[in-house]
Amino acid sequence: MYIRQGQVVDPSASWGIHTLVNSFWSIVNGIGYFFQTIFQPDAADKYKDYGRRKKWDGGSSRPGGSGGGGPGGGGGGPGGGPRITGMSTYRGAGSSSCASCCGGGLTRALQTFELKPTYEDVMPVESSSVQEYLDQMHEYTTIAAIQEAQHDTISAFEEYMDACMMSDWAAEKRALFDSALPDTALPGPAGQLAAANITAPYSPAQLRSTMPTGAVNQAQYGPSHATGLHGRMKSYAETLQKLNEADTNKQKISAVDAFASAAAAHPDDGERSQTVSKLWELLRRMLSALPGKSSSAAARTQALIQGARAYLAKGHEDYVMRMVQSNRAQASLGGSPTRLDWIKAYLRLKEKDRGPLDFDAPGGADTTWQLIYLCLRSGFEAEAVEEAKTLKDGALQRGGSFGAVLADWARAGGALPSAAAQGMASEAERLLRAADRGAWARPAFRHKALLYVMLSGDRRVAEHLSRDAGPGVLTTIEDFMWYKLALVRPSAGDGPSTSGYFSGGSGESWAYSLGDLQAYLLQYPASHYSGAGREPLLYATVLALSLQCRALVAFLAQDATTKEYRVDAPHLAIALAHEQALDAGGEGDGGHSKGLDIASLVHRYGRSFVHSNPDVALEYYMRAAQLKGDTLEVKAQLLRELLTESNAFGYLIGSGAPGKGGGAMERFVKSPEERGALVGGIAAECERAAQLDWAVELYMYAGQPGAALALINDQLSNALQPALSSSAKDEEAEQLIRRGADAATRLGPSSGGEDEAQRSAFNTLKLIRQLLTADRRGDHGRVAQLLGQLDFIPADQFRVQRCLDAVRSQPPPVADRLDAVLAAGGRALSATRQLGALRVLAAFAGSLPQRVSQGTFQQLNRLQSALA
Repeated sequence: MYIRQGQVVDPSASWGIHTLVNSFWSIVNGIGYFFQTIFQPDAADKYKDYGRRKKWDGGSSRPGGSGGGGPGGGGGGPGGGPRITGMSTYRGAGSSSCASCCGGGLTRALQTFELKPTYEDVMPVESSSVQEYLDQMHEYTTIAAIQEAQHDTISAFEEYMDACMMSDWAAEKRALFDSALPDTALPGPAGQLAAANITAPYSPAQLRSTMPTGAVNQAQYGPSHATGLHGRMKSYAETLQKLNEADTNKQKISAVDAFASAAAAHPDDGERSQTVSKLWELLRRMLSALPGKSSSAAARTQALIQGARAYLAKGHEDYVMRMVQSNRAQASLGGSPTRLDWIKAYLRLKEKDRGPLDFDAPGGADTTWQLIYLCLRSGFEAEAVEEAKTLKDGALQRGGSFGAVLADWARAGGALPSAAAQGMASEAERLLRAADRGAWARPAFRHKALLYVMLSGDRRVAEHLSRDAGPGVLTTIEDFMWYKLALVRPSAGDGPSTSGYFSGGSGESWAYSLGDLQAYLLQYPASHYSGAGREPLLYATVLALSLQCRALVAFLAQDATTKEYRVDAPHLAIALAHEQALDAGGEGDGGHSKGLDIASLVHRYGRSFVHSNPDVALEYYMRAAQLKGDTLEVKAQLLRELLTESNAFGYLIGSGAPGKGGGAMERFVKSPEERGALVGGIAAECERAAQLDWAVELYMYAGQPGAALALINDQLSNALQPALSSSAKDEEAEQLIRRGADAATRLGPSSGGEDEAQRSAFNTLKLIRQLLTADRRGDHGRVAQLLGQLDFIPADQFRVQRCLDAVRSQPPPVADRLDAVLAAGGRALSATRQLGALRVLAAFAGSLPQRVSQGTFQQLNRLQSALA
């Protein structure tokens, strides 16, 4: 054992070097022992016999003190370890005296430190020389360092992956909770908002209402007129009702204007810069520029872009006037100012540090390009053209002037012919290439370059400007979006361009498209535009300006920062779909990747009103059906869900036949025939979901009493035997008989074969009920009498075969009760001692093994034997 850094260490690990310091002192020990064995061979055995008591391995506790050298040399190296001072002298001189002196000094130093290694400790068996030993030590040290580095790398990688997994899990958990928890803007339980497929069938467990048996109740439910709603939710519901009525009556109405007015009636609370009312106003301004619905998709898209630019221009005009009004004296605005005077007054405020301006004093700071830009930015295109004609540096290299090109651009609504646009792109590229670093510091050059690029509509020079121009012109998101929208040109494709900057092609092929703008905006997350979620409607405004309507609806409906705007999302979708602007953004719309179904969104929102306001829910359900395709199947499934969950049959479909008042549903389905077919489809859905009471009533309303009677027969057949022992079941059977009698009466005398068979089965079931009731009372004479009235029960041997054929043609509700009829008949015939009839009944039962249970057959045989 030996001591290392104050700890007792096993000698087998004496040369397990893990650090460079340990390696250094190991080499010192080896060299010392090497010289000891050469110059003092007699001491080798002494060292071997002395044992391995201690060995200094770089520890701090050693003779000579901290930093002091031992007898063999002065302090030096890390921690004041010993130095070998005689090595160079010995190697250079080669004299034995020097070697002996050095060896002796080293031996004394090693003895002082009580380092007593063995030969195997210093030089392993596989080492035959000092050089080979040093090489092995170097390899050991390198391998140990690599292993330690690998261990650290693996540990760091595992920690990083754990952190990533925890972050992903936290994000997924937040998303799950956001989707599962009830939205604060929506009423009703959260479970009602979970349905995603508008046409998915609903299991009976989902349909929680129970319908009272009997006729449809009309007085129990009535229109609640959005009771319990408040704020924008109530205004939106009333507006949707007006919109549905207008669509039903083929009247024209602007959905965006109607919903915008509803939102303005209940302004947002708080101090946010962007509000829902402003968002609706933006959509109103954009859609007001739309041409007729019969125009092409490209024309509608371009009109929406122009409407977006007009909205931003109006906003800048209002900002300029507010700034000037609040600093009217400093702006030097005179009486009866023109629109250009307002811009000049604004420039006096903005450029107050530049001294006198050129329009105030000759030789003042040049502001002509700034005036042109600000006039265009505020929508004053005529003033901008007039100011451009006064330019001294507005001449173009290819001929013409900037003022003439600007006039053509404004006259065409923000576009130039292909040749003119290509020429402006060349002028803009020449201007940008000739600019030095100091040019971008001048406001006149920045605005000039921006206007050249904007008029060209060329993506290449736009990218060049974005690379070289610093801040100073487009200082707000509104300025940036106005500039980008002014760049957009009609394109053959909806997606972004993919060509490189210096590739060949015509000017038109390099046109900056709407897809390019959308792809650029989607590079950044929503928090980039909304101030880390503090102003979520700012990002919604950016999406609306870039015509990403689906992405706008998805953001308001799904993002965690927009919970207070959940109520606005479905109504934005309804308004945009009504104006046929929902897909105006083309394939570049980021909402296509969100997987949001607009019809399902409206359906989920309407479902939250099912229990509290079924009249409101009906409005949203019918709008969802219209968005889904407006087919009879979709309407039937949605109405079935609404009817069975709200139980508002009387309000929704009325209490009479389709031609005698159709309830609220009559507003959406005018024709009695279509209404009857629709209700019949709902009844079929209820029948498939095992909701037989609802199905019977709906079949009766739809004018299909035969289908209703078939269901009543099934229910009555299943209730006959339980009614013998339960008064509640007996009352249920009585109600079924009354409802069946009503259905049979509605069939009329000239019914078809299927309806007549159901009426016959109903009458047979009534006889069977009387027979079983008499058997329970023990009135065997009455049982025998009723048994003879059943035409499929033989009274003599000659009618057995005929009755067998009759049994096979009986409908299932009657055939299922045959076993109980035979058992009751056997007991009655035995009690009245009619042995012949009992034998015929037993033989008949033996011929129907699949219809008669083994117990009934054995009972008939025992009764026959007992009577014989």
